[in-house]
Amino acid sequence: MLKPEIPSFDLDRWLEHIQSQHSRTIDLTLDRVRQVWQALGCPQPEFNVVVAGTNGKGSSISILESVFACTGKRTGAYTSPHLVRFNERIRINRSEATDDEICHAFRTIEAARGGVPLTYFEYGTLCALLVFSRKNVEVGLLEVGMGGRLDAVNMVESDIVLITSIGIDHEQWLGSDREKIGAEKAGVIRENGVVVCADPEIPGSILRTASERNATLLVADVDYGIRRSGNAFDWESRHAVIPASWRRLENMHVPYPGDHQFSNLGGSIAVVCATVDKVGTTREDLQRGLRQARIAARCQVIRETPCVVVDVAHNRDSAVQLSRFLEARPCRGRTVAVFGVLADKVLDRIVLPLERLTDHWYLATLGGDRGQTAKNLGARLDRVLDNPLWSVHGSPARAYARALLEAGNEDRIVIFGSFQTVGDIMADLRDRGIRADHPGQG
Repeated sequence: MLKPEIPSFDLDRWLEHIQSQHSRTIDLTLDRVRQVWQALGCPQPEFNVVVAGTNGKGSSISILESVFACTGKRTGAYTSPHLVRFNERIRINRSEATDDEICHAFRTIEAARGGVPLTYFEYGTLCALLVFSRKNVEVGLLEVGMGGRLDAVNMVESDIVLITSIGIDHEQWLGSDREKIGAEKAGVIRENGVVVCADPEIPGSILRTASERNATLLVADVDYGIRRSGNAFDWESRHAVIPASWRRLENMHVPYPGDHQFSNLGGSIAVVCATVDKVGTTREDLQRGLRQARIAARCQVIRETPCVVVDVAHNRDSAVQLSRFLEARPCRGRTVAVFGVLADKVLDRIVLPLERLTDHWYLATLGGDRGQTAKNLGARLDRVLDNPLWSVHGSPARAYARALLEAGNEDRIVIFGSFQTVGDIMADLRDRGIRADHPGQG
């Protein structure tokens, strides 16, 4: 029997193709993707850090990525979702993979899968591992897409695990409380491995899993601590897994705005310190990496007059952190929100933390299987908030354009919600040649 011809698509066509190859957007199981991974020869970097959690994964990986790249080790990062371009998900030494590299990987996967159905995320994970292999990546940083136990990233053998904050999100897949969600996240912990938990209120399910697997566990505020000192911070640990000369670090650079980032900083530094002997990181690498770290759409100010803040807050904990950031930096005029969120999100958890700060809601329609119209979002908003003022718009970019047109110089526009909301606006600004990045603002 002749093998089917593997198509030669451009990247946009490949992304359309992989979106259509599985009947469900999310299918949490490892059997299918592991089968294809094994057919590909089980590619993975020599040294791997797996990052799981509810919030803070992207920020933590960006810190680790910057620090490890400064060591001279070829460093690969795999994150999701992307804001504007799929290429953002796969980076080598902080540079995005090219269209050709990604398309070549997709062709290889298509030839190997033999009809096994894969989800969009599973294709992306295999693609990242293939690109890392071909680029001889030495240090791999892999972000769990959802949960952990049954996430495609969990087929990779990790050298150390970082679990960021645990909150309520994706309840229909992971459970409705922190204990159940923590159990899913803890699925990435390896037998006799090392795991850092950056959440000081660590769920018992994570403690139990670490104990059952005889893993070395470092918990925030117990096994290490971080203290802000002006525009710098100090980090300290007495844990035996940390080399003696790395147990106290002083006057370290703070890369991102927002007090919530100190949890991500603390956990990331713990990972760096616990892996010094394996990676060869120096103090100079760490300081330089912190100064060079960048990430978009995390309390990011993209315009000063009127002030425009962008954040991908799409669950309760991230919305609370965004509200605290805004409260610490009040504006003289109105604060309006450009907002769009997926239909399966619990709306009150996202909007209630920002209700008191928001004078008007510019609501955006989001497409796709999990999207919803702005009109439907407005009807839901009416049921959650007390007489909110809102208007409907056909896309996030249109919502932002209207908000900007109606804003005064002393007003503030806060763009938040799903990655799709922020990404649509960022893409529109890019296409119109408008810069939307202020170095140092995350």
